[in-house]
Amino acid sequence: MIYFDNAATTPVCDVSAKAMLDAVTNVWGNPSSTHSSGRKSKAMMEQARRVFAKDLNAAPSEIMFTSGATESIMLGMYSACMEGVSQIITAASEHKAVLDISKQLSNQFSIPSRVIGVDSNGNVSLDELEELLKDSTGKTLIAIMYVNNETGVVHPVEAIGSLAKSYDALFFCDCVQAGLYHTIDPKAQGIDYLSLSAHKLYGPKGSGLLYIDKKRDKYAFWAGGSQERGHRPGTENLPGILGFAAAWQASQDNKMNYFSHIETLNKELKSKLRSRLPDVSFNGNDTSPHICNVTIPTTKTPAAVLLQLDISGISLSAGSACQSGSHSRSHVLEAMNLPNNGVDLRISLGRQNTIGEINQLIDVLGAVLS
Repeated sequence: MIYFDNAATTPVCDVSAKAMLDAVTNVWGNPSSTHSSGRKSKAMMEQARRVFAKDLNAAPSEIMFTSGATESIMLGMYSACMEGVSQIITAASEHKAVLDISKQLSNQFSIPSRVIGVDSNGNVSLDELEELLKDSTGKTLIAIMYVNNETGVVHPVEAIGSLAKSYDALFFCDCVQAGLYHTIDPKAQGIDYLSLSAHKLYGPKGSGLLYIDKKRDKYAFWAGGSQERGHRPGTENLPGILGFAAAWQASQDNKMNYFSHIETLNKELKSKLRSRLPDVSFNGNDTSPHICNVTIPTTKTPAAVLLQLDISGISLSAGSACQSGSHSRSHVLEAMNLPNNGVDLRISLGRQNTIGEINQLIDVLGAVLS
């Protein structure tokens, strides 16, 4: 199998698997227990927390472990709303988790949820954002991602953070697709809350984190325990946390090499696509090199194309895995108002991919779409 769906999930790397196995077999005490087994587990968990804190230029107390990005988004945005905001502003191209949670919190707190548009390149309108901030009668929560999960468009988080600071707004940033190849420094970038997910960077599923700036208040969404300083009750998933930290550390230690490899693959992919399928359109400008979203003119349905690719041993997608059951076009491409004249494909690259695999993809795509 050739795997080109790394934006959906990544294979667990060796160091992450080893860390999880060690936790399951040797560090299985409850981190809340006061005896030696519990203290050992607690110490390992706090060491993992310090790994993230160091790389994010944060204090360990600002790092909260969760079950993944969706939970982190919910807890972060809920905390912001509990702190007191008069409106939520997000973008039409956001992940469905942010869009749906924005609607839920809008109803729960009786505040408006406003959605700013994106242009045909997938870029958010900073002017529109500022106009909405100017019109606000109270504190605003901005929820805009770092890297779009479908197109790879990199949003100007520093500029958004600066606007947030100028208007005394709160800034939540979904950084899930930025973790491997981009610098994340919440204090320098003006981010108050951010989410990360282990399985998007060669760690396990079911493990994530939420950063909350120490100046912000934290609120538990449910009761039931004192874990994570009382802000996220429930026994911690220690194998997942240690596997997450190991995968994160490996990715940060080799970030430049991995970025260079992915960039080389991206250039080769786009060059070969243009040569073999000259009518291909690339969706989004200023994109992260690991995501290539294309539209290729054809009368075949996306489902038929993906099935034929799968039969040929190639795994990729038409968009977000969270919407894989939908028969409608991606809301991200709809927001960009792009022509719907073919099949949309998201080819997301991973560090395990090779030039040879790209050549095989091009050959199979050419045959499938001929």
